[in-house]
Amino acid sequence: MFDEEDNDDNDGLFDDQFNSELKRFEEMIEAHNAYYFDGEILEQIIEHFIINNQLKKGLKAVNFAKKQHPSNIIFDLRKAQILSTTGQLKESLLILQTLEKLEPFNPEIYITKATVFSQLRDHAKAIKYFEKAIEVAEEFNYSEEIEEIRFDLAMEHESMHNYTKAIKVLEEILIKSPDNEAAIYEIAYCYERTGNFDKCIEYYNKYIDNNPYSFTAWYNLGNIYFLKNNIEKALWAYDYSTIINDDFTSAHFNMGNVYMQIQDYEKALKSYQKCAVIDANDALTLSYLGEAYERLERYDQAIDCYQKSREINPELAEPWLGTGIIMELRGETAQAINFIQQAVQLQPENSNYRLVLGEALYKAERVSEAETELERAVQLDPQYSDAIVLLAKIKAEFSLNEALEFILSFENLAELDHEVRIMLVFIFWKLGQKTEALLHFKKEYLIDKGSLKTLFLYLPEAEFIPEFLQIIETDNE
Repeated sequence: MFDEEDNDDNDGLFDDQFNSELKRFEEMIEAHNAYYFDGEILEQIIEHFIINNQLKKGLKAVNFAKKQHPSNIIFDLRKAQILSTTGQLKESLLILQTLEKLEPFNPEIYITKATVFSQLRDHAKAIKYFEKAIEVAEEFNYSEEIEEIRFDLAMEHESMHNYTKAIKVLEEILIKSPDNEAAIYEIAYCYERTGNFDKCIEYYNKYIDNNPYSFTAWYNLGNIYFLKNNIEKALWAYDYSTIINDDFTSAHFNMGNVYMQIQDYEKALKSYQKCAVIDANDALTLSYLGEAYERLERYDQAIDCYQKSREINPELAEPWLGTGIIMELRGETAQAINFIQQAVQLQPENSNYRLVLGEALYKAERVSEAETELERAVQLDPQYSDAIVLLAKIKAEFSLNEALEFILSFENLAELDHEVRIMLVFIFWKLGQKTEALLHFKKEYLIDKGSLKTLFLYLPEAEFIPEFLQIIETDNE
């Protein structure tokens, strides 16, 4: 055995020898000569070119090596690998098919073949050949290769969205290498995709234990806590991510989204402002910043953000909608409608945008157009109670019977928000069908006391109608 100093000297000697051979090879190519090279040296030269992405030189070296050592199939394999890297996939496969017959117990052939099929997006065949590579590698005890092959196999399962199988493969890696960070990180992602958030958190925490300064891991952990509706933990994880990397916009942005959800608009504003400082030309960030200003009723600043967002990306619907909402609040209904219509054109399948447009059109007394937008909103989302209620209200102004027929047409009436069924109470009462109105209200009130507030909103006089008061008083006794 060499001691450390001898080893260093030996490495240096090897490097000098290799560099000398490399220089000799390149001089030969340049001079269009033909010198003899040992097969192992040629293999090292080819690998040097591949590692340094000098693929044209690598291909020249392979073709030269094949002439000098025609029986050494490693050069055919390297040629197949270079061809696959340069996109010549069919040519690569032809070589690999021949090699597979010549050396059926070489796992590298199957790995390369699997990689080519992966590039062709034929993930099923890629999986087949990665599994064959594992089978051969296990038979000949190539333990290090097996771990790498399994990881590639897991990625192929992910490409087919088969996260359960990917998890099974990754678990096999972690049984033998429990600290394999790539496998830990990937299995956490797979558990996220399968909705097993507790397992996902377990693995992200395990990864963070080994990599406490991985701001992306903290960020992903925050995302999972947010999906679990654990707001406090989500903000905690995002905060760690930004402490490690203050310029990581995704964490600041998601913090802003969380603060918006819990209606802490001042903190949301600060998070979005930080994003805007890092990237002043991101249209989506400016739009969200505008919404934060809007929620704080700082409308001039909101309009300014929305305008900048639209200028950067006119195809982004959110700033058009936000501008329209503010204009509608300011009483500039005609202009508001123009902006909201633009948002709807950009996102025609967005039922919420259709509702906002319907509300604006209704206020502008463009009733027929409002009904059209609301009907489309309900078509897009048959459980969209806000749109159903407003459409029923509009119909009731012209025909109570038509409004009644409209609400009763919903087979999923019991699954809708209570506002729809209280609107039904209102319509029954106005039609003089008082028994039906009271029965529906009693049933609703026993389930949800909040329905009383909704009743007074739709039928203010109910506060003084004895029949309704009796239902309330009886239930409170």
